[in-house]
Amino acid sequence: MTIMSSTARCLGLVILLLGLTTPAAATPTAPELGHAGRWLTDELGRVVTLHGVNLVYKYPPYFPAAGGFGENDAQFLAENGFNAVRLGFAWNAVEPQPGVYDDNYIAQIKQTQQLLARYNIYSLIDSHQDAFNESVGASWSGFPYWATVTDGFPLQPDPGFPLVYFTSPAQNQTWANFWRDHAAPDGVGLQEHYAAMWAHVAQSFADEPYVLGYDLINEPWPGWEYPTCFPQGCPQFESGVLAPFEAKVMNAIRRVDPKHLLFYEPSVTNDFGTPNWMPNPTGDPNAGMSFHDYCVGPIDTCVSNGLARADLEGVVGLVTEFGATKDSAKLTRLADTFDDNMASWLFWSQPQNQTPGHPQEPPTGPNLMDPAIVRPYPHAIAGTPLQWHYDSATGTFTIRYSARRADSGEPFPREARTEVYLPQSNYPDGYQVEIQGANVVSVPDARLLQLTTNPGQDTVQVTVTRR
Repeated sequence: MTIMSSTARCLGLVILLLGLTTPAAATPTAPELGHAGRWLTDELGRVVTLHGVNLVYKYPPYFPAAGGFGENDAQFLAENGFNAVRLGFAWNAVEPQPGVYDDNYIAQIKQTQQLLARYNIYSLIDSHQDAFNESVGASWSGFPYWATVTDGFPLQPDPGFPLVYFTSPAQNQTWANFWRDHAAPDGVGLQEHYAAMWAHVAQSFADEPYVLGYDLINEPWPGWEYPTCFPQGCPQFESGVLAPFEAKVMNAIRRVDPKHLLFYEPSVTNDFGTPNWMPNPTGDPNAGMSFHDYCVGPIDTCVSNGLARADLEGVVGLVTEFGATKDSAKLTRLADTFDDNMASWLFWSQPQNQTPGHPQEPPTGPNLMDPAIVRPYPHAIAGTPLQWHYDSATGTFTIRYSARRADSGEPFPREARTEVYLPQSNYPDGYQVEIQGANVVSVPDARLLQLTTNPGQDTVQVTVTRR
């Protein structure tokens, strides 16, 4: 057992050495993230965990910089330990007319991705919508007007997003026509337009560093079939309708980008805890499932359902939305649940809501996060995680991991490093570390605690406590 006491005297040096507040002079070249089963992995085979936020700007012109997101905000996220962003774009803005693409708009999204990359933050490029289009009751037009086919069904009753899903004939008929691949004004199917649009977008990001992958569609709604999805989920819709649609998108992207992870989504009804039946649409080995956690009730089934389904399909499971509240106690409980499941996650802040009672606020640093979700976590593990836990009351963080690779079961080289992020806000006077099976190789009180496994050790146990 090794015990190391530490203070805050070296904090300034550590920040400089680790580059947590100062970006590199040029955009870094980052190896792509892959996966070993449910685990994200880096080029060394280490298991990577992501803590991040959503960044979706829902007002014209639909890109974050127009809402004020800039250098200071990227730095703010990095300083609070966030290493991932779900970066949303609007199909409506990419393809304002059928077959006509706005490359200037895509360039704006790309500039934000490149800014985040300079702070070592991965971007999950996300095609975002909420209730399709304003003409059918959405709070913003994520999808185009020309793709919104109502067949004359009335909008009313329209209580606003998200209840409009359950009440509006126009809303549900629009989705029904989308799932039927109704022809756009130029005679090409809506789904073919969507897949081609995605290929056009992905082509711009295919060679960019710090791209996590592509989130194919945010919260797809079943349309008129939604009553069949409660309480047992949507097995027929997800396997028979949604999966073939997302397969078109995956195949289109793969023609321009063979390497990045493709994150497909199940029906939005899964957000509330119904069983998840979503298959890997193409069987692509480099895929993941993006799912959300807005479960209600005393038992959170969203995380277990999502991760269990991802594990069954042999893909990465990633919580790409949760929160939408300022209730610190609830956020702490959710973060604890994710830790218990060793899950990566991306937070949805309440200021990003755009509902009848809450217009979206500027997408700037403090509006994108909540102090309740800033906590220790393993950036990268030279091994396979077995358990980690953070007690926010005492500031005690524990982690236990196997020293063997998640992909092969083989041991890591002796110099391979495990990296644990320890926020200054959680350890204002420094911390001490108690270790079994490894040695500390970072400087005292580093925000990124670095460890190397001792020779012959199969398991490492680490406990971090406040000074």
